[in-house]
Amino acid sequence: MKRFLRGYVLASAALLIMSGCSATTPSEGTDVVQESTQTTEEAVTVSASAATEEVQRLEAGVSVEADETSPSGYTVSFVYYADEQENLESVSVTGPFQYVSPDLDVTSEENYFTPDEYQAGMYPTGLVPGVSSSGYTEEMIYDEETGAYTASFPITSGPFWYSYVLTYQDGTTENIADPVNPALTLENANSNVGTNNDVKSPVYGRYDEEKQTGSPDLDFVLPSDNYGSLTYVEYTGNLSDDQDLGIYLPSGYDADREEPYNVIYASHGGGGNETVWFAMGHADNIVANLGRDVIVVTMDNTSYDWDFEKIEDNVLNYIIPYMEKNYNVSTEPEGRAFCGLSMGSMTTFHMYFDHPEEFAYFGAFSGSDMSAVKDTEGLENSVFYITVGTCDIASSNIQQNTDGEEKKYEDFIAYLEENPMDNVVDGGYLPGGHDWFTWSQAFVAFVEETGF
Repeated sequence: MKRFLRGYVLASAALLIMSGCSATTPSEGTDVVQESTQTTEEAVTVSASAATEEVQRLEAGVSVEADETSPSGYTVSFVYYADEQENLESVSVTGPFQYVSPDLDVTSEENYFTPDEYQAGMYPTGLVPGVSSSGYTEEMIYDEETGAYTASFPITSGPFWYSYVLTYQDGTTENIADPVNPALTLENANSNVGTNNDVKSPVYGRYDEEKQTGSPDLDFVLPSDNYGSLTYVEYTGNLSDDQDLGIYLPSGYDADREEPYNVIYASHGGGGNETVWFAMGHADNIVANLGRDVIVVTMDNTSYDWDFEKIEDNVLNYIIPYMEKNYNVSTEPEGRAFCGLSMGSMTTFHMYFDHPEEFAYFGAFSGSDMSAVKDTEGLENSVFYITVGTCDIASSNIQQNTDGEEKKYEDFIAYLEENPMDNVVDGGYLPGGHDWFTWSQAFVAFVEETGF
């Protein structure tokens, strides 16, 4: 069984980065694996470094620095060298560095703001509905002397991701991850499926209480001194004997502890795999920052082409038994939670209405599936939490149902008006879109509001 380990260096990463060092952690069956996340998570990573003859070259990568002149209080800076690219015309940086205002109609074309136009109270989103913008792109400035492409602009609190767009002289373009800050979705080298996030490098904004007043404080995604360990393992599922799990163990995990650990089983959405809840949603950092002594288990459901019945069978009859055999986890429903985003949220609906007594807590983030709703014995014995983003395509405020399918958050809320369920916690609208700004907040709210 191959395993990839990440985790124990996170607590000390800030000290290492500020001193100019990089952090590494051993991986079974390999030598030393570079901890790329650490080069992006602290304020000072871009500095003057080794000189090349007469010219000082900036260190390639990304940094976030406190900046009194920034409207958000922080500025993100990018440095890229294209030494090996030929016939290159220009380089741009792109990502969800765009904002909407809660004071304007979210569907209005006027409700789109660039990083430089940010004002307190606005929030970032991966999709601005009014103009259908999926991201902000800024052309980088080329310095002929150093060969560096650079860009800087304001950034707010939250988990952002970026790619470099290389435009060649023949007009073709290529999106790549930052070579010195690879996508975290690549951390599990044994993944059976790739994701649509494999060219997205991470960077984390920070919260300024004064300049970002009214905007969401998403600093809970930052590394924690209380961090445990993240491992990717292969297990035998109902498809093959090399299916993948991501397993976060809390700090101080004790395999022999008398009280077994509670577990959150989390499903990704369309185009994801077992890595994205950690690589993009930072569920590991979140539970560490919240001080929750729980295990988080992620899975690959893309391989099932969203056959809910097979996914349910795999979770209940393969994943949970694997965890109970190999880890000190609760074997009682009271110690289990299941949640998911988008297609994973729809999976949660099916899991809840088919197997309400297998988990004590269910979390549906950005997506309903009313075809799953039925009167199942035991529904009242578990807590069901549901939420959606203010700019979310899983909301009928942004996008309507198609082909007669009822898959929007409001569809289930309307059902509850006719069929009240005391065990349902309505999380309402969170500031964000169909993206990790919303889903990270949803994960926090799910854990805190259910008390799991």
